[in-house]
Amino acid sequence: MRAAVRGAMAVPWFVRFAGRKRSTGRDAALDPQVAAALEFDRIARLPKLESMEPPAARSYAEVGMSPLDFDPVPMAEVIDLKVGDIPVRIFVPHDAGPHWMIYFHGGGGVIGSIAGSEPATRYLAATTRCTIASVGYRLGPEHKHPAGIEDCCAAWQALVPRVQGKVAVGGDSQGGFLAAHVEHWAREQGVRAPDVQLLIYPLVDLTLTSPSLDRLGEGYLLTRTMIQYFHDHYTSPDTDLEAGSPWFWKDLRGTAPAIVATAGYDPLVDEGDGWAERLRAAGTTVRHRRYPSLIHGFLSMAGAVDAAREAVDELCRDLVELLGE
Repeated sequence: MRAAVRGAMAVPWFVRFAGRKRSTGRDAALDPQVAAALEFDRIARLPKLESMEPPAARSYAEVGMSPLDFDPVPMAEVIDLKVGDIPVRIFVPHDAGPHWMIYFHGGGGVIGSIAGSEPATRYLAATTRCTIASVGYRLGPEHKHPAGIEDCCAAWQALVPRVQGKVAVGGDSQGGFLAAHVEHWAREQGVRAPDVQLLIYPLVDLTLTSPSLDRLGEGYLLTRTMIQYFHDHYTSPDTDLEAGSPWFWKDLRGTAPAIVATAGYDPLVDEGDGWAERLRAAGTTVRHRRYPSLIHGFLSMAGAVDAAREAVDELCRDLVELLGE
């Protein structure tokens, strides 16, 4: 699969063909390499995650996006440990500085893992010189909301005493949702709070009322149907969706400086853009990086999509600058 996808995307005529097919109307700004990846997905008729039971979806997702992911970057040390029952994998780059990031993978609260996110996590560690602790929180439907939040908060509290320098919290998609919760919880509980938060195309609204869910809910890998599938497995019928959503928090004053990345062709783009604006209005230092040509999941495409790698590199530079020496 990796060879087939990367081979197709390395053929100039295929990229041009895919780009022409999606170069008009609402797709006019779509990156040509992303268009090629979407066209490959359409031609290959790959199975849809939402058609599978969660255990099968998890297994499939471990390799589903990996053809476009980073090649694994060597680390000075990789340490596996547990915080209670919560698995954590710590990545120490060869030229590690004093700073850390506690990181939460994406996957809608249903799929994803430390191993599945490892290529990107290694790249982030190597590029920022941060030691990164990747947390394997519990997933639905076996463990419904707020089990994943509880795990991430517990992991944060256990890990930050190890950090001599500054510490960031970060995550992509559902991981961004969890990172926002950890930052909020730490300030409320009076424990050491993050110095910076990195939120990559974050989910912030469990009510699923953002207009871009309908506007961009078909044709860009993450679909409205898939989001609903995750939502139904992650939440319970009695979940208070507003109480569980960062979007509905009333007081955002004192929030840690934030890097918020959004993608122009992401069904979550409106809530991500809106979250950056709300943080800024509350007095938070915000670097909002909006990538108009990219789609949700570009972090896992950056091994093959040039614009995605450039975006990730820019986010890494932002993190380094905000953490400082």
